[in-house]
Amino acid sequence: MQRLLIGWLFVLLLAGCTRTTAPEQTPTTAVAYPVPQPAPATTITAGYPGPSSNAGYPGPSSNAGQQPMLAFYIVEPVRVTDGQLSGGGPPQAPIRIVNLSRNNAVIAEIAIGADGLFIAPLRDVAAGDSVAIVFNDQVASSYTRKQVQPFSVQTLPSGELIMSSVIVQP
Repeated sequence: MQRLLIGWLFVLLLAGCTRTTAPEQTPTTAVAYPVPQPAPATTITAGYPGPSSNAGYPGPSSNAGQQPMLAFYIVEPVRVTDGQLSGGGPPQAPIRIVNLSRNNAVIAEIAIGADGLFIAPLRDVAAGDSVAIVFNDQVASSYTRKQVQPFSVQTLPSGELIMSSVIVQP
């Protein structure tokens, strides 16, 4: 009886191992999160990228009915010794630069320039701190929270939308 039971389990094990399963289909309509690239025509001054006359945030698409890309970015690497933080986003969008590692301490409140670029002071940060761009919906703007929310990377417990973040390097 014991041999019969062991034989039966062996047959079940072999049958289970020989069963082939079809691989799961991956969706072909998935699109990776768009990562805006800084314009190649930028100048570097004392380690800080700065806008040149022809650099700027990608403007709205000429395709009617298509939502413009409202992505925000921070130029990396960000170092403790930099003194400035630069990046880009939608022109004239109100933003707050915050230190997430220090209880969301506000570093600067600015609006992105008409060219889609910003430079903000970088102070009171240490190596390993996480610095972020937060959409400032407390200020009147041509952009609404509903428009930028799909491009946010995280929502703070206070409800504020983090649009981009970076870890400060030594």
